[in-house]
Amino acid sequence: MKIEKLTESEELVMKSIWDCKKEPVLSDVVDRVNGFYGKDWKPQTVSTFLSKLVRKDYLKLCRNGKIYTYKILVPEEAYRRKLYKHHISFWNHNDIVEFVQEMIGNQDLTKEDLEKLQ
Repeated sequence: MKIEKLTESEELVMKSIWDCKKEPVLSDVVDRVNGFYGKDWKPQTVSTFLSKLVRKDYLKLCRNGKIYTYKILVPEEAYRRKLYKHHISFWNHNDIVEFVQEMIGNQDLTKEDLEKLQ
């Protein structure tokens, strides 16, 4: 599966959908994007981003009677892995240790945290 790069706005829409517990309808996505990310987007704006996400094969538009829902085709984990892989390659020159050090920063890790990392 080829995972295309998303714009920041497309990421907000996808994150809103990934966080839904069901296949959302347009109004669900509008409510989540505006509520969680402080946007004031109209349904037409969100619909435009949804159409782009369908074209990029992130979503499938499904008709259930008179209701249209959006089915996720690219799981959040797959997208995040792609982002991390790109970041490690581009910014850290494929040095995973440097990447992990950046992510951890000055945070104190517990013994349990260190065990999970192994």
